[in-house]
Amino acid sequence: LVINKVREPVRQVQNQERQANIGITLIPADDFGDLGVTPDETEIELREGLIRRIQRDSKAGDARSWAFQRATIAGRGFYLVLTRYLPGTTWDQEVYIHRIYDQADVLLDPTHEQPDGSDAEWGFVGAWLPWERYQALYPAAARRGASLSEAAQDFDAGAEAYPDWFQADGDDRAVRVVDYWYVTHDTRTIALLPDGSVVAEDQIPEGVTPTDTRTEDVRAVRMVKIGGGSAILEETDWPSPDLPIVQVLGDELQPYDGKRRVEGMVRPARDAAMGFNYMVSKEVEQIGLTPIPPVHVDPVAIQGYEAWYQVANTRTLPYLPSRTYDDEGRPLKEPHRPQIDANLLPIAQAIGMFDAAIKSTTSVPDSTLGNVDPALKSGRAITALVQNAALSTSNFMDNLARSVRREGEIVNNLLYPIYGRPGRVVRILTGEDVQQSMQILDAAQSGPGLESGPRPLPGPMAGPGMPMVGGGPMAGPGGPPMPGQQGPMAGPQAPPAWATAKLTKDAHFNVAVLVTKNYDTRQQEIAATLGSIVSASPEQMGIVGDLLYKSLNLPESDQLEKRMKLMLA
Repeated sequence: LVINKVREPVRQVQNQERQANIGITLIPADDFGDLGVTPDETEIELREGLIRRIQRDSKAGDARSWAFQRATIAGRGFYLVLTRYLPGTTWDQEVYIHRIYDQADVLLDPTHEQPDGSDAEWGFVGAWLPWERYQALYPAAARRGASLSEAAQDFDAGAEAYPDWFQADGDDRAVRVVDYWYVTHDTRTIALLPDGSVVAEDQIPEGVTPTDTRTEDVRAVRMVKIGGGSAILEETDWPSPDLPIVQVLGDELQPYDGKRRVEGMVRPARDAAMGFNYMVSKEVEQIGLTPIPPVHVDPVAIQGYEAWYQVANTRTLPYLPSRTYDDEGRPLKEPHRPQIDANLLPIAQAIGMFDAAIKSTTSVPDSTLGNVDPALKSGRAITALVQNAALSTSNFMDNLARSVRREGEIVNNLLYPIYGRPGRVVRILTGEDVQQSMQILDAAQSGPGLESGPRPLPGPMAGPGMPMVGGGPMAGPGGPPMPGQQGPMAGPQAPPAWATAKLTKDAHFNVAVLVTKNYDTRQQEIAATLGSIVSASPEQMGIVGDLLYKSLNLPESDQLEKRMKLMLA
C-alpha cells in the first residue's frame, strides 16, 4: 500500500507562499551620483510602479508558486523574466514573468556560487513543440530539417523521452527547442585623472596622464534558440547584463561527493515513508490473512443442524443451534471457536515510529498540521507552539525572498532598455493598488513628477494656445478653464496630460523584498490589521474605530463610519 504522508506537510509549506504578499522596494545605490544625475523620488516610484504592474499583469505569482512547489518537493525550481512585443503595429515591448511548465527542462551553469544563480555563465531552457507549430514558427528550419539529422536524433534521445501525448514520427512528432543563454565578457579600462575625475580610457583628455587605471569586466548576454539539436532558429542580444533565469532553492547542501546538491522535503522523508508503507501493508496483510478459526464441535451435538454450520463462515447468522444432550441423556460439549489473536502490537508501534519520523524529516510537526496536544488549554500557548513550529520550514520562504529580490534586479535592469523610449506612456500600479499612466521623459529633461491633477505636456506643445493649469496670461477672462475644456482664448484642444518621470540609463539600485500576508485588496489588509489591533487592545476602538468600519466590506459600512466619527467627536 502507498499512503502519501508527505503531501500534507509539503502543502502546508506551499500554502505559506500562496498566502504571502511579496513586494519589491527599490533603493538608489550609493554610486548613483557617479552617473552625473541626481536621483529623484519620481523615478523610484515609476520603477516600483512598473515592477508592480509587471508582476500583476504577467501573473508572476503563478510562475513563482510553480517554481516554489518544485523547490519544496525536489529542492530546485526556476522561472524566467522575458520580454515580448506589444500587440498591434508597434515596436514597443514589455517585460513579463514566464512560467516553465517542465522544471526539469532547465539546466543552469553548475559552477555558479550565489544561491540565486546571479553569477551563472550559461543556462539552457528547453521545451517540446508539436511539428505543426514548429513549422508555423520556423518554416525555413522546418523545411531544412524535414527529416531530423543523426545529431538531432541523438540530441532528442539524450535530452529526454518524447512526452506521451506526442509521437516520434510523421506530422505528430515533436521537436525539441532549446533557448541557450550565455554570458560574454569584454574589458574596458577606467582611468583616474589628476583632478580626481574618473573616465573611460577613450575619454582621457589629450595631454593628460592618468594617475591610475584599472580594468573593468563588461558583461553581455546573448540568446541562441536551437531547434532539433542542430538548427539555429534565432540569435539575439539580450538588453541586460543578467541571465533571465531565476532560481528558487529548497535546501542547498554543502558539496556532496563532489556534486552540487539540493534537497526538498521529500527526499529526507523517503526512508521514513517507505517504512511507514511497509508496516501499514504488513498490518493489513496480517489482519487480512488471519484465518477464520473453525468451529470445534462434537458431531453428535450438531445432528440435524449441519447446514447451519456449513454456511456459518460465509453468512451472518443470528445464532447457531446445538444439542445439549445426546439420545441417552449424556451431556454434550458446546461447539466453540478457538481464539486466534494476530500479534499486531509490534506492527502498530512501528507504524507510529515511522509516522513520527516523517514529521521529523519534513520539519512539519503535529502542531503545524493542527494536531495540538489536548493538555494545552491556553490559546496563547497554542499560538506560540504553532508559530515556533513554523520556524522549522521558514528557510523555504527565505530562499523565495532571495529569488524574488533577484527577479526585481533583473526587471529593474530591463526597465530603461524596454520602457525608456522618450514620450512613451506606460501604466504603473501605485502602492495603493491604483493604476496610473505616466509619460517617459528624455533623461536630459526634468519633469514635474507625480503631482496630482492635469498638467501641460513638456516641450512646445505646452506653449500659447494650450489650457494652462492654475491660470496665467493666456487663460482668458474669468479664470482658468477647467481641465479638458477650452477657454475663450485657449485655442485648440490640448492632448491628454500625463504625470511624467524619467528612466536613467545604467542606474544602480539596491532591491529590498518585503514579505507580508497576502490580501486580495488593500481594503482587506487594512481591515485585518486594524481588527487585530482592536482585538489585542480594545481601547484602541476609541481611536481607530471609524477607520475600521470604513474598511469593512459591509452594506452599512459608511453609516457605521459616520456614527463612529460622531462618537469620537
